Amino acid sequence: MRTEMPASGTPEEDIALLRLLQLFDSQFPVGAFAHSGGVETYASLGGSLPELRQLIHAQIDLGWGRSDLAAAAIAWNVGDSETGTLTVSGSLDALALRLDALKIVPVVRDTSVKLGRRTLDLLHRLYPEIAFDLARPHHAIVIGAAARRLGVGARDLLLAYGQNLVMGTLTAAIRCMPISPAQAQTLLVEVHPRIARAVERTLANPDASLFTCTPALDIRSHQQAHLRTRLFQS
Repeated sequence: MRTEMPASGTPEEDIALLRLLQLFDSQFPVGAFAHSGGVETYASLGGSLPELRQLIHAQIDLGWGRSDLAAAAIAWNVGDSETGTLTVSGSLDALALRLDALKIVPVVRDTSVKLGRRTLDLLHRLYPEIAFDLARPHHAIVIGAAARRLGVGARDLLLAYGQNLVMGTLTAAIRCMPISPAQAQTLLVEVHPRIARAVERTLANPDASLFTCTPALDIRSHQQAHLRTRLFQS
């Protein structure tokens, strides 16, 4: 059976896709590989594939799948209703204060801001035409605001961001748990529907999604700073 080649996208759509791939490429030098988000603590307690699966489910359902995806969506949406650099920056700074309150573990909160600041600095060098400033540049907010300015669609952004966050957890687990790269990829495929549902939920109502409820993970993330030997900064 002969099938037709899909119609080509516009040059602008193609460039937006390439920019999205760049934002979440493992070689994008912002230092995310140095953080495990509490995975190292679970590893020190004997965690393996079953615990990792439960951890990722919790992250997607009640952790970053709520707060960070919602913050990125809200940051992307700011451009819909407001114009003017001062107004937009003010809205994003107010969003950052809300995200500060949700990230109750200091090291997690500080990591989010550090990753966001590095991302923002690099984006300013690569794309000076989209330059913007934030007092508290949380990574999710920077990603959302930058994606809008780079022509990336909200759904594509959140799907890529969700997969990137899962891959961060899986990559950390490979380094400190008895998890093989093949097992990690299998788990990634398994949670794809969960990521898609989280994105759909976020797009439907970003404000209602802006919360977290992961007390066990918060405790493990705090404990990680006090481990005797460590592979990750946080």
